[in-house]
Amino acid sequence: MILLRSFPLSLSIFWRFLLVLPLWTAFYLVITVFSVFGSLMLIGSNLFVTLLAMIVIPFAITAIVYIISMHPYLIGIRIGLRVLGFRTDPSQKRLLIGATGYGLLEAIVAFIFTSILFAGSLILLRSEVGLLTALQVDPTVDPIATLSRELAFGAITVLSFLSAVAVMALRAAILPALANFAAGRSPNGVSYSSIDGFGSNLITMMALLLMITGISAVIIPFAGDAFGYLGLTNVLTNELGDIVLFVFDDKDVSFTMLHAFMVAAAILVSIWLFCLQCAGAALSYASRAAQSAASRNAAVEAQHARSEDIGALLRSRMQKHQK
Repeated sequence: MILLRSFPLSLSIFWRFLLVLPLWTAFYLVITVFSVFGSLMLIGSNLFVTLLAMIVIPFAITAIVYIISMHPYLIGIRIGLRVLGFRTDPSQKRLLIGATGYGLLEAIVAFIFTSILFAGSLILLRSEVGLLTALQVDPTVDPIATLSRELAFGAITVLSFLSAVAVMALRAAILPALANFAAGRSPNGVSYSSIDGFGSNLITMMALLLMITGISAVIIPFAGDAFGYLGLTNVLTNELGDIVLFVFDDKDVSFTMLHAFMVAAAILVSIWLFCLQCAGAALSYASRAAQSAASRNAAVEAQHARSEDIGALLRSRMQKHQK
């Protein structure tokens, strides 16, 4: 049911998301510029700072990337919840703090997943998995974009597939928790912790992400050179960094109107597929809210029935006593 309802809701989220995305993209661009050039300035100072920067900067940049990958989800899911009639917390500061926390959480868990898979690949080196194959693991900030490209180009390996699916399962598990955070309350209306909802509707959410992966894999061959812009999370992380380096390096590039049209179309499709994920998360929240309401109504009706039974029993005893 969530899968079917996700499509019309995603369209409602889509046009609203388009209105706010340019402002937030500018904010992400500023963060990217500061991270890129701040890193270059630190590395070019003295030896101690350079060594310290070489240790800290990779972790800092990774954290920023995962924060940028989480924040749009909170925006899109909050829009979806409002469309469904739920009240949400309007604080933008709170969303940024939440994106930081969830982004760092996913970064840590994804790193653990990747490390375990890499260690497992080393064990399999004695059989059919070679060292080069084991090393072909890209950072899976956007598992949908990574897996869909590998499927479309026939470049998938066992290790890259398992890595992408592991991070995708993590994303599927965390989306309902993001819906709780975007709403500012749990579906039953009481206070909650930041991990409430984690893993809810996991099978349905995973099926939704796999379906989006399949759609992306089918679209990629028609996107031409613009296939790199399929996947909104990928665009907001990898492509923004490339744009910054391109602008300040002042490189010459042949850029035709056809290419611009294909890039724009790819970005719009990416935004819609992203909104489809947000719609699934919002509907997961709505489903859990409906279940909580049904449970409360059942409890009230059961209490009312018990009260009526007790009242009937007392009246029966009083009548017998009067006789």
